[in-house]
Amino acid sequence: MLEFIGVSKSFGAVTAVKNVSLRLEPGELMAILGPSGCGKTTLLRIAGGYDTPDSGTVRIGGRDLTRAAPEARQVGMVFQNYALFPHMTAAENVEFGLRMRRVPKPERARKAAEILSLAGLEGIGERKPAALSGGQQQRVALARALVIEPSLLLLDEPLANLDRNERLRMRGELRTLQRRLGIAAILVTHDQDDALALADRIAVMNAGVVEQVSTPGELQRNPASAFVAGFLGLAE
Repeated sequence: MLEFIGVSKSFGAVTAVKNVSLRLEPGELMAILGPSGCGKTTLLRIAGGYDTPDSGTVRIGGRDLTRAAPEARQVGMVFQNYALFPHMTAAENVEFGLRMRRVPKPERARKAAEILSLAGLEGIGERKPAALSGGQQQRVALARALVIEPSLLLLDEPLANLDRNERLRMRGELRTLQRRLGIAAILVTHDQDDALALADRIAVMNAGVVEQVSTPGELQRNPASAFVAGFLGLAE
């Protein structure tokens, strides 16, 4: 579904991503896990077309989209701060991507209502973001990303701003929704509990390099480096 082939990206003298090659399978949820500054968000932005790599190739659905703009990728993105428009209602926020694609108003309203219901948000369509809880805002942001029927879902620390109870609830809801829709997704996080609970496979990054890609169980049983073991708290 998504391939990074030898992708590198620097900002001035700082190498954010160094020769990364990864493959995401259809329907898979992969977590990119690592400490702040390891390059995981840069890699996600490259997948979404918000940053362009200095070298390497990005393929989505078999197409080389390395230098394609975000709107040409049919990718849904959920940002850490949700990036909801404060002057719009929840329904208007969800419809925004459809409006940019010139979808007729009746169809926009129908699709928005469907995805809001699927996200458990019946009855809040006319509320503005300030009147929503953190969990509700997160669901609206997710619904906005999904309503365009993307081929790939990108999640940038989507649970970071939630309190513990809401975070645990949203883990389950996010995974259930992703599986129900069968959409491939990448989750960027520094929280290993989120990664272990949600991901089919986890890619651990350190200083711009992918140190290991494994299932959660294999990662815990056989960390490939001292960094991976230490980051997961497995080192003695």
